[in-house]
Amino acid sequence: MYHSILLGIDFSDASVETVRWAVSRFPDAEITLFHAIEPLGVPGYLRRELGSKLEISLERELDARANLEEIASQCGIEARVEVRPGWTPEALAAITDEIRAELVVVGAHQKRVWPSDELGNTCVAIVRKATVPVLIWRPIRQESDKTILAALDLRDGSAPIAATAARYCAYFGDRLFLLHAMPGTLQAYLRAVSSPTKTEDTVRLLEHRARDAALERVPEELRQSVDIQVSVVRGRPIVNHILNAAETEAVDLIVIGKYHAPGLTGRVLLGGITKQIIRGANCSVLTVPV
Repeated sequence: MYHSILLGIDFSDASVETVRWAVSRFPDAEITLFHAIEPLGVPGYLRRELGSKLEISLERELDARANLEEIASQCGIEARVEVRPGWTPEALAAITDEIRAELVVVGAHQKRVWPSDELGNTCVAIVRKATVPVLIWRPIRQESDKTILAALDLRDGSAPIAATAARYCAYFGDRLFLLHAMPGTLQAYLRAVSSPTKTEDTVRLLEHRARDAALERVPEELRQSVDIQVSVVRGRPIVNHILNAAETEAVDLIVIGKYHAPGLTGRVLLGGITKQIIRGANCSVLTVPV
């Protein structure tokens, strides 16, 4: 499915388990294990006492490289190992482009490192910076009957979201759940311009058309081979619908879009919904640039 996969490693248990999962799921892919060394302040007394003998940066790089090689050995693979200085999201984005990785995989921590941290801050920044799909991996909750949820807004250019979810579903052989949340202001608008009876009829018609539009975004060659369920919902915030469906349907992977727009910053491009899903989901999340 992928020729080149880049795995961001911070040496936590989550990141090591991510390597094991990626190797088991994509055995034919070229795996690169990556760690970024962020700047570290050195106490003045150490600098004064050791002077030129102080090579903390070099020691950290050699230590990180050795640890990455040990992880590769434990997982039984001959992986490429890369250690670079810099802020993790920026360094990860740079190496992604350099080696032409097709997918970035990072493990998600289930707990905050510090009480003041927002859950998923680093993951959100990685998604912002990356130019390829990013899989925020969390442990699979079950080994069989896995379900993949594609969150679709059905705007122009969103076809890659459903297509990617369908290909993952075909690859893993499980169920595809297409979810579209209709705009919350739709019914209020319709009530303002038509009678209550016509309003309900129009909403049902639009729901039917939304279902058709969702299915049309799945590649035709996959529609017959993948078990597809379509849900069109309304009445609550979109994030609530996605997270509630993920729990109700025992979803193992949420596929959601990251939109590009010339002239806008990465913070705007990622969008509030995608950020909330990355931070709030109890399952893995795959972001797809569209």
